[in-house]
Amino acid sequence: MAHRPSKMMKHDIDEMHINITPMMNLMVVLIPLLLSSAEFVRLGIIELNLPPAASGEKVEMEKEIPEEQLKELDLTVTVTDQGFFISSSLAVLAGDEANKPSIPMNNGQYDFEKLTAKLYEIKHKAGSKFSDANEIIIMAESDITYQTIVKTMDASRKTEIEGKEVILFPNVSFSARIY
Repeated sequence: MAHRPSKMMKHDIDEMHINITPMMNLMVVLIPLLLSSAEFVRLGIIELNLPPAASGEKVEMEKEIPEEQLKELDLTVTVTDQGFFISSSLAVLAGDEANKPSIPMNNGQYDFEKLTAKLYEIKHKAGSKFSDANEIIIMAESDITYQTIVKTMDASRKTEIEGKEVILFPNVSFSARIY
């Protein structure tokens, strides 16, 4: 006795066609929208010099300059949580009391204007007597913010006096404070 085939076997299988037109329309709108709203990476570069490595040899440029003109200022600004300490090979600018910063913080804020004024005074007094009259070293404690260091660099590079831009110490070197 043979069984009759089921009705399901007799139906033809319909092929499905995928309509990708709505997806393509979405991509045509979405891709330009995403590209126009994307913020591209912006790089800011701050020019600074690392302190030269200590060696026993003198640089060729220094050999050509007479010995009496080789005095170095070695100006250093140290940024701490108390304020700015300013020192050079000649002296340390003391604050009001011993171990107090040369320029203390003002109401919890660094006083960059006083720093610039003091550096202008130092630059004016130093003149061109020193071989490194355009150089300054900025040292910072490890907990000082990056923005504070950048503002200190900006305050030491130039200032504006009577509407004229005055270059102070354009060659900025950065160093970590060693305890």
